Amino acid sequence: MRSVKVALVAGLASLAAALVLTLSASPMRVASTNRVPGTETPIASTRAGATYCQAHEVLPGGSSAIRVWLDAAAGPRVEVTVSSGSRVLASGARGSDWIGSSVTIPVKPLARTVVGTTVCVSFHLHDETIIVQGKAAPAAVAAHEGHRALAGRMLIEYLRPGARSWLSQATEVARRLGLGRAAAGTWVALVAFALLVAAVVLASRLLLRELA
Repeated sequence: MRSVKVALVAGLASLAAALVLTLSASPMRVASTNRVPGTETPIASTRAGATYCQAHEVLPGGSSAIRVWLDAAAGPRVEVTVSSGSRVLASGARGSDWIGSSVTIPVKPLARTVVGTTVCVSFHLHDETIIVQGKAAPAAVAAHEGHRALAGRMLIEYLRPGARSWLSQATEVARRLGLGRAAAGTWVALVAFALLVAAVVLASRLLLRELA
């Protein structure tokens, strides 16, 4: 019985620690993007492995992730490199655990902003289809696959941690979660959180009672 209590306390402490660490972290925000929501258009599609490169990009200082707008029902592993001439400034990879219209790849941030960079996105496919979302552009400035120009430029977002933590934005997040409901209000999120805490407490008490 004592070992069960110790395990339960350790589990609850770990849960609380994870919650504190999450709330003290800062959500990612867009440092720079060429995307205008609602104007996306397919500029390429493939069922085979490919590498698409786009020049004339600006890598904002402190960027710790790059989001590329790719459509996939079951996304493959994606690799991204940012280079200036022959020098690789940043690189990263995301495993095949994403779906939807975009994929976010973590990279090691640089302290300074670099202009005139080239972003290359690579992936290998197996019975899948990738659709590249972008905006129309002349061949001279469009993204390329080898020597072939695509129909436009890829949509790319550069992300970096915001200045405010999740905890400092808790009220704002709660307010937004309460929007668009029959009974709207910040209290909706607070009630949901209170019910979650109550469920954890009741489950813990029930476990201890059953083992007593």
